[in-house]
Amino acid sequence: MNTRKDKNVDKDNDLMNINSTVDELNDDIDTSAIDEQWAALTQDWQDQPVEHTDVNALLKQTKRRTIKAKLLFGSNILATVGLLYSWLYGWLWGNWERPLVNYLGFGTVISIIFCYFEYKIRQKAWGNIDDTPDMAINNAIEGYYSSLNYIKLTKWSCLPFAVLANYHLYEVATEAEKSPVKGFIILNLFILVIYVITHAFGVKRQKELDSLLDKTKN
Repeated sequence: MNTRKDKNVDKDNDLMNINSTVDELNDDIDTSAIDEQWAALTQDWQDQPVEHTDVNALLKQTKRRTIKAKLLFGSNILATVGLLYSWLYGWLWGNWERPLVNYLGFGTVISIIFCYFEYKIRQKAWGNIDDTPDMAINNAIEGYYSSLNYIKLTKWSCLPFAVLANYHLYEVATEAEKSPVKGFIILNLFILVIYVITHAFGVKRQKELDSLLDKTKN
């Protein structure tokens, strides 16, 4: 009996020693150091640089691009008027050759349609322009969408222009009894270059718009 009691006492002593050791380990852990490290990590995360929008720079950029867009629209109107005048003069009084008159006539129609859709695109953005700083971001976003739509219109317009120009070249070459192959190559390379440059501008504007939208989320 005494032996069993002694064993039980030994077990109790062992448990007490284990608990005492655990308490000592807990006391040895520097919780304040962990708290300091966690606070430092939190502060470092909060101090990460966040790119904000420069409202004044955005206002200036929007105004500058709006002026350029209006000048471009005005130049397209003048070009259309010039085409119309040339077509009427060549058809009614100039006694010009039929291929040239046809080219100018269809070119005038295409140009009028282009200017109409350009006006619809630009008018929506220009009608919402507000010079106040509070509306700077909205104005810029509207301007980007307007620019992207205009770029799409320009790219689509390459198709009817290519058809018309190639047909005109074919008629001229046929009347001159010359091969149009070289002319086709040069003409279509020129149209392709215009398309590629326009597409590159579209990619650039889309990246700028995405960047601005990301900044507004911060």
